[in-house]
Amino acid sequence: MKARIKFSKSGAMKYVGHLDIMRYFQKVIRRSGIPIKYSEGFNPHQIMSFAAPLGVGLTSSGEYMDIELTQEVPCKTILEAISNEMVEEMDIESVKYLPEKATNAMASVEASTYTLTYKHPEDFPFSLDELKEKKVAFYDNATSINVVKKTKKGEREVDLKPLIYEFDIVSGENVADFDDTLETRPEIVFEINISTGSNDNIKPEFALYHFFKSFGIETQERASFFIHRVDMLTRDEDGNLISLDNVGYEL
Repeated sequence: MKARIKFSKSGAMKYVGHLDIMRYFQKVIRRSGIPIKYSEGFNPHQIMSFAAPLGVGLTSSGEYMDIELTQEVPCKTILEAISNEMVEEMDIESVKYLPEKATNAMASVEASTYTLTYKHPEDFPFSLDELKEKKVAFYDNATSINVVKKTKKGEREVDLKPLIYEFDIVSGENVADFDDTLETRPEIVFEINISTGSNDNIKPEFALYHFFKSFGIETQERASFFIHRVDMLTRDEDGNLISLDNVGYEL
């Protein structure tokens, strides 16, 4: 039996890296008593895989982990057992079983949705209406957005236009899901749905950096923004983007 666990990460936990999060969940699952399946061999380990790793310093309400179980357990029982072992600022949002032929979370991620807000609003003296106008020129009316992306193998030119599925700039009054460590509600929030995965992995701050660069403002990418991952998405049989949480079913 394969189960998908959706969890959130906030507050001080955003500074805990991916490898430590993996070790943390191994201990949590072991303490919870959930009948997780172990690999065979001299060094058996829990059969567990995570979706696209979250960068250090980012918060999220849509992280995913797949596990295999040796027997069927009600989703509510799994959720409660694991939640009882969790630390503050890490929460289990849902538990669902996966169809037999479902692809694991890591391989199925196609996109992610994010909200970004200013760390230093005084560095960006633009009103919401002004930014919306600039967004139309940069994204809505553009046939291509050619930029240079640095990779481990060097530099290559990338067209951002087909890799940004949605891009909007909205008032913070209308947004519920953003970095909850902020002391006050942000006035301006950037919402972006962007390609994620092994083939075309684009970071939201990279796209926002080039947005501001298009009208002469040099940002420092991640250092300039609070970044919150809202959810991770895959494609259904018709090619539509859907939440990884919508793939499973409850027992």
